Amino acid sequence: MIDTNDWIAELLHSQAASFTHEKSENAMIENLKNSGLAFPTDADYRNRIERAQASMKRSGIDVLAISGFDYLRFFTGLNGLPVGRPIWLVLLQDGAPAFVSPRSEAKEIRARCNTPVAMEWVEWEEPVPAPMTHHAALAKYVADIAPTARTIGVDFNSTWALNIELVEQALGAERVKDATVMLRELLARKDAVAIDVIRRCTDIVAHQFAACRELVAPGVPEWKVALASLTAGTERAAQWWNGNEEQSPFVQGMQMMGAGRERTARCHSAGGGRKMREGEILQVCFCGPSFFGHAIGYDRPFHIGLKPLPADLRKVVDVAREAQEAALAKVGPGALAGEVHAAAVAVIERQGWKSPFLHRTGRGIGYSDWDGIELKANSPTVLEPGMVLTVEPAPYVDGIGGARFGDTVLVTETGYEVLTPFDLGRDI
Repeated sequence: MIDTNDWIAELLHSQAASFTHEKSENAMIENLKNSGLAFPTDADYRNRIERAQASMKRSGIDVLAISGFDYLRFFTGLNGLPVGRPIWLVLLQDGAPAFVSPRSEAKEIRARCNTPVAMEWVEWEEPVPAPMTHHAALAKYVADIAPTARTIGVDFNSTWALNIELVEQALGAERVKDATVMLRELLARKDAVAIDVIRRCTDIVAHQFAACRELVAPGVPEWKVALASLTAGTERAAQWWNGNEEQSPFVQGMQMMGAGRERTARCHSAGGGRKMREGEILQVCFCGPSFFGHAIGYDRPFHIGLKPLPADLRKVVDVAREAQEAALAKVGPGALAGEVHAAAVAVIERQGWKSPFLHRTGRGIGYSDWDGIELKANSPTVLEPGMVLTVEPAPYVDGIGGARFGDTVLVTETGYEVLTPFDLGRDI
């Protein structure tokens, strides 16, 4: 595995005030050649399925029917399809899973993963009648493979409410059970190949940071920085995919950013038309999915121009950095999520600002943009090795502004490892 922080430190050392296109391009190519990261294999997907089947037996779920794309990707590697028509992955307590798919996506599923399509549904009449709705097709398939099933687990949290209602009507509401908690537990601890994919995401975000840093200057509208970030991330992802015809390299991160006292005092300003001004900060959030549907959190404030920051804004920036460092000091196996949050809160509350909090200190991330864990007040969640978290506490002070240093960390046997390029942008 590559050490992201080592190569980023080298890249940072080679820059003066900004990155040149040539240096960024050379760093990307060199890092790509030297990487040893792995993709999930069919054996890895089988291991995940077997873990799910063991959980099904403990939870008394006879059939698992899931449609959330994070789970489809987690169990089969299926990635990048439209979400308008439900695709159901059906799993029994023993045996291999199969898809119940609209015909429009059946060929795509077969091209993108090795899990079979067992039943298709259509939206027209055929000589040999076929199910014409997703819930009718699901009900028919379950009746065929598990006619005596008493409990059918569905991921309520990532399935549209209307689809849950239709499935309950087709299968019987008394049999349908919410499997969200069981599935979230499967996502909480990452396997080695998932961590490799997450490392790719952190590699990509370093290039997004470099592209933003080149463009941040007085007079430049925020949206141009957002576009540069999106372009850099997409180009880097394309290098990782290395010509794969079935995977789009387009980065799907949120590209959230805002400059100025009013806009940075909100946590998720969109990169709009406001032009940056001398002596302000641009707060950038590189959060969300960035490669193969996997997600990270990474946040940094950028100093705009050469004029020093006003003293009150400088204090906000310094406290944001200190709060994150205090939270990180609490991360490790056996720590409570609520304790991590409390450490950050203590730093921010000492400043005497009125209502400086807009969000929790962090969350579980990696397979999805949120994997069920929350670093928030009084959370009893015990941190375990293999959990991947964002640590991103922040003060937001009306009339002054807000700042956020956010990183993605892996809980290890002895503490934690920062996966994102930690040293980039901390010296603002």
